[in-house]
Amino acid sequence: MKIVSSNNELLLQLIDDILDLSKIEAGTMEFSLAPTDINDLMEGICRQMQEKNTSPDVAITFTEKAEECILNTDRVRLSQVIINFTNNAMKFTPKGSIQMGYRIDEAKDEIYFYVKDTGIGIPEDKINEVFERFVKLNTFAKGTGLGLAICRVIVERLGGTIGADSKEGEGSCFWLRLPITQKSNN
Repeated sequence: MKIVSSNNELLLQLIDDILDLSKIEAGTMEFSLAPTDINDLMEGICRQMQEKNTSPDVAITFTEKAEECILNTDRVRLSQVIINFTNNAMKFTPKGSIQMGYRIDEAKDEIYFYVKDTGIGIPEDKINEVFERFVKLNTFAKGTGLGLAICRVIVERLGGTIGADSKEGEGSCFWLRLPITQKSNN
């Protein structure tokens, strides 16, 4: 049953990725901006990932937040990016921690989200490739190599920037910056 369930999950992810990729290529990926409680969103994602986590050697926590944060954004698409970052962290962190959070930079009028892990890290010469389509640095890991490319498009369409910092053997930090006052680039 576990194998069937796992394969079903992979198949659904593949279908979702292909549909998103098709929407991107057709220019029909839609965004629905609405006031979003960021603490509620991040706490929900953290709980979901904690439940999905099968490794007792990995702690997943929501570590940094503002007392209150309401952002006019697409809740579903922002969740998709944070979940993708966290799923990837879970794949490549056999033990240690995965921390997610955000901070508001009022001076730059932006919000910085991150998912940081203590996993295997990414070689320095490969870090810029991870946001391209069909790139899988580990051919044995589950996935299509589309998730981060889709995340890049989502973040760009929300008017933001996306990136990653990593040190091989020490972990990675995937991040995105969004303007506090968002205008969708549909």
